[in-house]
Amino acid sequence: MKVLIVEEDQFLQNALRKLFTKQGFEVLIRAQGDDALRTIAEERIRIVVTDWVLPGPGMDGLALCRRVRKLRLPRYVYMIVITSKTRKKDIVEALDAGADDYITKPFEEEELAARVRAGIRIIELENKLINNQKKLMKLAKEDPLTRILNRRALFDEILREISRSSRENSPFATVLVDADDFKAINEAHGQLAGDLALVEFAKRIKDSCREYDLIGRYGGEEFLIFLPKTDREGSRVVAERIREAINAEKMIFGDASISLTASVGLCPYSFSGEGRGKIANEQLMDELIKKTDYALYLAKQQGKNRVIMFEPRMERELDR
Repeated sequence: MKVLIVEEDQFLQNALRKLFTKQGFEVLIRAQGDDALRTIAEERIRIVVTDWVLPGPGMDGLALCRRVRKLRLPRYVYMIVITSKTRKKDIVEALDAGADDYITKPFEEEELAARVRAGIRIIELENKLINNQKKLMKLAKEDPLTRILNRRALFDEILREISRSSRENSPFATVLVDADDFKAINEAHGQLAGDLALVEFAKRIKDSCREYDLIGRYGGEEFLIFLPKTDREGSRVVAERIREAINAEKMIFGDASISLTASVGLCPYSFSGEGRGKIANEQLMDELIKKTDYALYLAKQQGKNRVIMFEPRMERELDR
């Protein structure tokens, strides 16, 4: 953890450096407020110990506190002001300026170290809160069983990708993958085996896709995939790769040996060739998913374990 000492006095600089180095901190020292502010903005400083009085016509320690609080920093900076001022109103002024703590000269090293430890507890609490928030955000986007994107998060990501594809005039495709006869697996082997099969099903889909493809659970045993920067033939290659991976080998769970196949619906899209006009991204997404779902329906109807691409001639069938 980095600590910044803002102090002009050479003797105090050395004493503070020794104290913080002994506690395992990476110590940086600046004599003036302007230099200190630049350092705080550029370095990952977590604790600042600053004198109230600083040299030069720039800012003093309290002005530094005020300026730091206006910065858009990724993490909180704990600030301790050192001064010979002892009046109550001086303490209030320092705290109102943005200081977290206040220590008067002369001070004992043990007291300053204890105040720094208090600051570390605040910093660690912030770190825990941020990490917990990240975990909650991740959970809010994940399907709890397969650990891929859930339906809502997937739609949000697809809309962003459609916007980017529109700006770049880049083709893309939507793919729906459905496990064939999955109900029979639950009936024959039980729900636990069925859940494990779905997890493996999702893993095989993910392993068959590229790192930047979007994969999410659409519902039940259906999975929706968005393939950015992918033309018509490229999307068919990916769809066939997914279908083959699902059926490549049996899934073994304890005594259960499960063979799965997948039906796949595919709908490529190109801005240059579709005459999109001013259709909103949400409407475009809905239309593409509807077409992809129809292609999946045809794959099921024609015998399962196959890929069907939506063709323009299917528009009339879809509207019936």
